[in-house]
Amino acid sequence: MLLTLAYRIPRDRLEAVLGSITAYPLTENFSEAWDDLPRPRGRRHRYAALATGLTAVTGDPVMLFGAVDLSREETAEGTTGLLLTSTSALDHRLRIGTRTWENHVRDGRGEARLAEHLPAAVPHRSFERFVGYRPGLAPTAPNWVFRTAAWQVMRKLARKPLRLDGRELNLRMDTDGNLLVWDRGDLLALSGTRSHSMAKISVRLVTRKGMEDLVLAFDAHLSRISTGWWGARYTWIDGGAGDKRPVLRLRVMRRRAEADPDVWESCLDPAIAKIFQACALKPLRLPSDEGLADAIETVRPQTFSSRKHLVGSGLGPRFMRFLHDHITGELPDLVPLDYRPDKEIKLPRAVTGYPVGGLGAEGVRASGHERVTLACLYRTPDARTRMLAELAELAGQTVLPEPGEDGFAINDRLDVVLRHCPELVAHETVNRAAALTELDLATDGRRLVAAWIETEFHAKAEPPERDAKPHLRRLFAHRGVPTQFLATDPPGLPAKEVRNKKELKHAAENALRNLLRAAGVLDRRLLNALTTKHRSHPLDRSALLVGIHARRQRSDGDDSPLVLVMSALYVDPDDLSAWRVLHYDAVTDRWLPGGSGTAAFHAAPIGDDTFGRTQEKAVRTREEVDRRLSLLASSWDVPIVVFTDAPAVRTVWPGLQNGAVPGAALPGDRLVEAGHDVAVVRVLTDMAEIGRPIDRVEAANQPDDELQPAAPGARVYRLDGTEQPSWLFAGTSRTYSAKGGRTGVKHTRWTLPDDEWRDYHLGKDWHSFTAKEIVPVRCGSWSATTLAALTARLCDQSISWDGRTLVPAPLHLAISLDRDHPDHRSFGERADEV
Repeated sequence: MLLTLAYRIPRDRLEAVLGSITAYPLTENFSEAWDDLPRPRGRRHRYAALATGLTAVTGDPVMLFGAVDLSREETAEGTTGLLLTSTSALDHRLRIGTRTWENHVRDGRGEARLAEHLPAAVPHRSFERFVGYRPGLAPTAPNWVFRTAAWQVMRKLARKPLRLDGRELNLRMDTDGNLLVWDRGDLLALSGTRSHSMAKISVRLVTRKGMEDLVLAFDAHLSRISTGWWGARYTWIDGGAGDKRPVLRLRVMRRRAEADPDVWESCLDPAIAKIFQACALKPLRLPSDEGLADAIETVRPQTFSSRKHLVGSGLGPRFMRFLHDHITGELPDLVPLDYRPDKEIKLPRAVTGYPVGGLGAEGVRASGHERVTLACLYRTPDARTRMLAELAELAGQTVLPEPGEDGFAINDRLDVVLRHCPELVAHETVNRAAALTELDLATDGRRLVAAWIETEFHAKAEPPERDAKPHLRRLFAHRGVPTQFLATDPPGLPAKEVRNKKELKHAAENALRNLLRAAGVLDRRLLNALTTKHRSHPLDRSALLVGIHARRQRSDGDDSPLVLVMSALYVDPDDLSAWRVLHYDAVTDRWLPGGSGTAAFHAAPIGDDTFGRTQEKAVRTREEVDRRLSLLASSWDVPIVVFTDAPAVRTVWPGLQNGAVPGAALPGDRLVEAGHDVAVVRVLTDMAEIGRPIDRVEAANQPDDELQPAAPGARVYRLDGTEQPSWLFAGTSRTYSAKGGRTGVKHTRWTLPDDEWRDYHLGKDWHSFTAKEIVPVRCGSWSATTLAALTARLCDQSISWDGRTLVPAPLHLAISLDRDHPDHRSFGERADEV
């Protein structure tokens, strides 16, 4: 059995586990008053803005919900919204806060009316009343139930300290409903440093496909406490009302200082100060950067994840195992989900390293081109040496092309050229047109060129004023050339930051493998993993394996465009040379072969605001995906298996949701109606929704230490007790498997031996076990178990590197295509070089 941090709530114990909530049912009068608020830059105010102010002044969680988040029963009663909080004890503050917030946003324009339309509180609103149970299907409930039901659960868990290896950690709830290891003495820091980290436990009320009861899924992380306000978007503040009150978690804003407009300062929402003043409360003030260290007892800004921190990330499996014991001890009504090893699904040993004897020519054909040229563009002798050394391992022979000469053949279809072009790759170059023309590298009908480009980068170095990578990627993409970058350390790095030989080798290997992935060049590893004849459920037919990836692109407007990426693998169980890597190109409305499809996507603008996840845009997105699938099916008359990432697209296709009824929309509906064989597999990777794996419980292969969690092993686990079959493919990361990576199973961060190695271990990342949920939602001509085995093997044997991928290969191709786009945006610095 595999234990996870996911627990079923028996329906007859739902009231005992979840308790109740305080509700203010809002009517049409409140909604009309809200719609009458002034609209800055034409935008309607969000309920979250008021909720933040009310949370701050009451010290309790507060959330507001609109009509879309209510049940039919509630809307039928005339309710148009809900204001929910954990208690009505501070009702007067809530009303004063509402009036003061409205006066603030009105700024003298009109009369405040929201507070007068707040109804009397309903202090014990039952969650159980709004949960609907259905035979063979997941329960239904309005969105507000899923968003707020965990508050009382976390209060119960905070009643007693978390015990681990003889140490006790007191827990405090925050106003987001998380539990914090808040006590000053329980913060983690390296000796003599000011960089602290704090453990945070989260929970979500979720469902499982085919499970008739609700589920609580827990997870835990380390939150890093910032030593300054720059980049901190949230902060925790202890309001001083005692250990029984939640810790405030509030948004941090940036504004120009009144004394000096050239200076930016961090502050809370100005409305909060006015609300506190109206309630005659001591104002909340953020200390300066210099005063943060002294204020750590009460104020803790959260560092955003991309910033470097002295304490490593993660809590490790042993902490998770103790958390499980705490949950089951304090909430005995919960029933751990029952995951059993599926003996029908066996995974072949994953292949690592390059093919013995060198990369064969047959895998080059998967790119869709007769020949592929790898162009090594370098500035420094160090980069040239690293590139050639890695290429020699790929080729199984010495690779010594001369700069400027024709290609050096690795096999009959793959060759390498070297070009010394310091001006082209330098960050400071503004106009690269002349250097690019002189280089004369472009893809044509028969030959694909893929560029491996040196770039100067190190995470600890000052970033360049103009990063060359996005510009180079776009320039080469317009010439049909996919790209990948190899980082070299900039001069002037401190000696301790300079990468060693092993790190440089690892970076070069990853870069070359990613270049081959971008070009669509394969080797036999994936074919062998899928078609091993002596194992059950092998791939025994040609098929199209399609990945659908979607996300919203950040934009300055109200309506963010949807990035919709589709990639595919045509697979033949008997012939690697017949395989094809394909990407859909919206500009030409065609499915293009590997490297050409990569370049076409990176040359085009990203995102389309005509697509979306809700209402008419969801309908348009469904129609577009089926049209693209029809284009693919017109060229390849074989079964299609579609892989989707659950959170990204389940609002587009209701059939992907856990509570979907038979016949709800799924990808490929149009093709199925036309007689095509289409299967759909939903993959979920969010640990907060799955419930993190914590221990393998069985008689064999157990550690000597009975408190030490056992790793999941190379197994696929099937969930027992559901009408719809689903599987969990659990595992460990490369960091966990590397030397020193298992410290987190032998110790917790609070119980490390107090010796000279303590700081060393605290500074390392402690990865816990991970998992992905696999649910075949449409099987076509395949069995559900065969689709689960296919999905697990497509994750276990990576298409381009030596570790598992988070999602199956076709979906991984689509996500990688998006992340490598020159205009891909994420908060903070994202280095796409390795």
